[in-house]
Amino acid sequence: MNATGLPLGAAALAGALARGEVSSEDATRGYLARIEARNAEINAVVHLLREEAIAAARAADARRRAGGAIGPLDGIAVAVKDNIDVARAPTTAGIAAYRDRVASADAFVVQRLRDAGAVILGKLNMHEAALGATTATSCFGRCENPHRAGYTPGGSSGGSGAAVAAGFCAAALGTDTLGSVRVPAAYCGTAGFKPTFGLVSTRGVLPLSWTLDHVGFLAPRVADLRPLLEVCAAFDRESPYARRGPRILVPKRADPGDLRGLRVGRLANASEAGLEPDVARAFERAVAALARLGASVVDVRLDGYDFTRMRREGLLVSEFEAATVLEADLAADPEGFSAELRAALAFGAKQPAVRAAQAYRRLAGVRVIARRAFAGIDVLVAPTTPQPAFAFAAPVPVNQADLTSFANIVGIPAGCVPFGRNADGLPLSVQVMAPAFEDRLVLDVLEALERAGDGAGTPAGTP
Repeated sequence: MNATGLPLGAAALAGALARGEVSSEDATRGYLARIEARNAEINAVVHLLREEAIAAARAADARRRAGGAIGPLDGIAVAVKDNIDVARAPTTAGIAAYRDRVASADAFVVQRLRDAGAVILGKLNMHEAALGATTATSCFGRCENPHRAGYTPGGSSGGSGAAVAAGFCAAALGTDTLGSVRVPAAYCGTAGFKPTFGLVSTRGVLPLSWTLDHVGFLAPRVADLRPLLEVCAAFDRESPYARRGPRILVPKRADPGDLRGLRVGRLANASEAGLEPDVARAFERAVAALARLGASVVDVRLDGYDFTRMRREGLLVSEFEAATVLEADLAADPEGFSAELRAALAFGAKQPAVRAAQAYRRLAGVRVIARRAFAGIDVLVAPTTPQPAFAFAAPVPVNQADLTSFANIVGIPAGCVPFGRNADGLPLSVQVMAPAFEDRLVLDVLEALERAGDGAGTPAGTP
């Protein structure tokens, strides 16, 4: 339960709704009350769809009374990152120039949620244009980490991580280009997941990098991620990047309580990303926990993969693809973009074609490194970020996304769960990756880690 008395997360709330312990309308009003009480200090929610949400909740209650609940997300409150279109709501991506832009239609993923009966609560703060991992730069002002005032929630989906951690919603949508779902999940102490590239459509999302962008999910528990993935992973014939995958949640790939037969790769060169000592210790505890559950653990090195260089290559691709997307609007209203964003876009725009070609070729080469790494294992386990959340006043670590970028570059599923806290009481996190379309396997191993870490874990929604 969170401070409103609501069950934490989509799965727990769905169970309470099915048992008649709470109505969707009451739950939705509870989230709205929580937002009213705390959002002024956290600044996670930037546009609230109050009346629309209550109406959707009432409709879900009516379906349930008639015995016609649509599924596990029917009546469940979900909030949406502000670069994802929600009909009749602004889509700003944290850019001042876009504050008056209202979406005429839902993004594909939002329509999938609506069709499943989900209640769309509103839009969430984010790092401007999704080009950053602190959510310190946004036309709505910075978003605070619910665990500690003055600390970053991560980014670019910082509002999504903060909203889940603060108990503002049962789950949230985010986007992940080089780690922008998993970084805030790690810093805010929530579960986070980005699917296989193309499995969840990005149509209706303002692009940062069309070759690296993924839509992902943040929620209190792994059980909450499962119905979100099942509902949102649908082939979108109107998207040029859509991929038609197998049935990703059936059959079950691993038993979270018994991992015998599972081959787990421990990222042996994770230290090259510059891990803080508490992060390194949490990582080793997580690997040991998987071994106790019966998994066979072997050391795996990403031979030939330079964490810093490849993250920079991914960032370069993001900058010159974003420069293409935002070029006309930047020319029309340059003051509507922060000086920091203007500089990044200018850097991307001036890159010669040969430099762009080199970046694409280097990123493509990482696929071979991934194939070699996964040749003898089922999943790869690593820390999520090299550090926990840090103060806005501190220098921004350049290595925030060094450990998350790999999964975006290769297009494989990746997720994370909280795994204890550091000596200062801030959440720590562990990440799991698997080959393309092994999304279910990632979730199963994440659940195993979640169970193992609960004794010293970080309950999302109760900062």
